[in-house]
Formats: sequence, structure tokens, C-alpha cells
Amino acid sequence: MSPTAEAHTPTVASGTADGGRDEPGRRRAAGWAGLLLLMAVAAGLLGQGAVYTRVRWYVGVLVALATLLALVAWPPTRDDARLPPVVAALALAAWAVLDAALLGVPAAGAGPALLLLGVVAVLLTCRRLGEEDREVLLLGVVGIGLLVALAGWLGVAGRVGSWAWLGDGVWRASSTLTYPNAAAAVLVPVALVVLAWLVDAPRSLGLVLAASGLLTGLGATMSRAAALALAVGLVVLAGLRGPRRTARAALGPCLGALVALVCLVPSMPAARPPRPVLALAGLCAGLALAAVVARVRRWPAVALVLGGALVGCLAAGIVVGGVGNAARLVAESRITLASPDRSGAMRAALRVAAEHPLTGAGPGQADLQWRGADGGTRIFAYAHNESAQLAAELGLVGLGLLAVLLVALARLL
Repeated sequence: MSPTAEAHTPTVASGTADGGRDEPGRRRAAGWAGLLLLMAVAAGLLGQGAVYTRVRWYVGVLVALATLLALVAWPPTRDDARLPPVVAALALAAWAVLDAALLGVPAAGAGPALLLLGVVAVLLTCRRLGEEDREVLLLGVVGIGLLVALAGWLGVAGRVGSWAWLGDGVWRASSTLTYPNAAAAVLVPVALVVLAWLVDAPRSLGLVLAASGLLTGLGATMSRAAALALAVGLVVLAGLRGPRRTARAALGPCLGALVALVCLVPSMPAARPPRPVLALAGLCAGLALAAVVARVRRWPAVALVLGGALVGCLAAGIVVGGVGNAARLVAESRITLASPDRSGAMRAALRVAAEHPLTGAGPGQADLQWRGADGGTRIFAYAHNESAQLAAELGLVGLGLLAVLLVALARLL
């Protein structure tokens, strides 16, 4: 959502007896609620995505406190209850609990229900934030996204701890979430928000550098799904804001990220030592290139700057870092649609959904196993596809309710 989007506080407050008065105490309470939400985002993204119970408790308590503070400041109204995403999320949560009870595992519905209640809590809290509070929240989320991107880049450039993930002979950025696709799932939407913001301020140096950093971290994950998601997002953004304006905003950050990524590639093959100096030089060159492109007004000058910078960076990378051979090794691993395990997990999830079409196997009860090419049995906990996973666990009813929720969120945005 744009930082300049109209605040909904007056609408929410209108249902109260004294809602027409601007009360500083209420505004301050709403501002603190926004800061608590930002702390929850930071705790989750910097703590492995709140996968494990300890961090999940931190995030849950922070979201609960933020919601309580916001609702005390601006009590619930009928408008809250009629908000389409709230209705859809509550319906899906209720179905998860009911489905688990019908299948004899009532406790299994608690996890999905609590997650969906968290979505409702965030929606209700954000409706009560003023424009300045929303700007603070947005800037904070972008800042945390940059930390995620930087940690992933460092993980690959210097093979730092759990911030890098080794698979198929290639090191990929996993950042603080410790899994590349999870890090990419965070960086894509944050990068698109910054790019959308940049459309209205194409010469903003801060936004240009932020977008370049986010895209660099995203490229370091080498996530194929993320690349597709980014492309789709840019097409949607171009349709909403105009192709020319979108291209002008995205050109500098995309080219800057490309230069940084070219110099990071030599650090990716597992059979070779990392090249942190080359990676750092490429990152600095990429950020500088993005900044120059953003400040140049005329397209011929932009083309000249780009041509010289790209040729120089690529030549340096090939001569100093052996980019060509490293890129070939990375491409053999990542530029392919083949993924036997994930294809098998998808088929297993669809098979479970076909066996239990309406109700699914129950939350957390889907048994995803199949026989691999070597004759051994493969067992996955997740299908690596949320729609297939939901169909397997909550059936067509749950899948339909999820579709309604996504449409409602899209309309709200």
C-alpha cells in the first residue's frame, strides 16, 4: 500500500460516540500499535520466519498487544465486521477448526486458525493507523527487507553461517530465514512496493538504492519462482501505473542489481572458494550505476552510461573472477524446470486431495509420499505449493475460501 494512502481512522472512529474528535491520546496509542507490529515483523523475519515455537510466541504476543492497543484506542465497529478480507479470513479459520474436528484431530485446526486470526488482527490494527504511522510502518518494513537482502548477499559472498544454503553444488542466499525460497518470498513483495513507490519519485536516490539492494538480495536467492513472481508483479505494476513510467523507475535498480549479481556469481559454485572482494566491488558498482541512471534525464545519455558501465563490469568480472565458468555451473543447476522431488510432492498432494475432495485429510494430516526413480519411498511434509497443500489438507472447501480471501485482499489493496 502506498505510504500516502488515505488513512481509515476517521471511518473507524465514526462509530463511536465521540469519534469526531481528534484525541491525541488515541493517536499516540495507534502509533504505538504500529510500532509493535513493526517489531513483530522484525522478530519474524530475523528469526527464521517464526517457524519455531519460541519466535512464534514473540510474534504472536506482539501482534496481540498491537491489536489490543489499537482496539482500545478505536473500538471495533460494524465496518470492521463487514470488511471482506476479515469475513473471508474468519470463515477459513472456522473451516480449519471444523474440518479438524470432523476428522477427529481437533487440536490440528488451532495452527491455521491462529495464523488467520493474526491476519485479521493486522488488518484491524492497520485500519486504525494514521498516515504518518503508516509511513513509519512502511519504511520499517523496507528497512527490515534490506537487512534480509544484505544477510543473504553476505551469506553467499562470504559463506556466512546459515545465511547461505547449499544445494545441487550451488550456494544460494537463504538469509535470516535460512531457506532461499522463503527469503525470496519476502523480498519480492517488498521490492515491488518500493518500485511502485519509485514510480512517483523516479529520482529519489534513497528509493533507487533500496530497490537495487532488494533486487540484489533477491537475485542471490536464485529462486525460479521468485523470478516469475517479480516478472508478473512488474507487468501488473506497468498495467496500473503505465509501462513507460514503470520502466523508467525500474531500469536503474534492475541494471544495478544485474551488475552486482554478475560479480556475486563466482562465489556461488560450491567447488570454488568465495570471492568476497569481487562481490563487494560489484555491489558498489551496481549501486553507483543505479544511482547514475536515476539522476540522468535523457535516454541517450542513459544508454551511454549503461553501455560503458556494463561492458566494464562484465569484462572485469570475466577477467578477474571467472564469471563465465561460474555462470555456466549455476545455470546448469538453476535454469531448468526439472525438479523431480517437487513434482512428486505435487502429485502426492493432488492424490490426497482427490481421495478427500471436500474436506481434505485435515490440517497437518496430509501424507505426502511417493516412490522415487530409484525405487525408494520419498516423504515430504509440504508440497512446496500452498494451493496444493491447502487442497490436500482442507479440501475444495478450504481452497475456495482461500480464493475468496485472496480476491478480498486484492480488492482492498
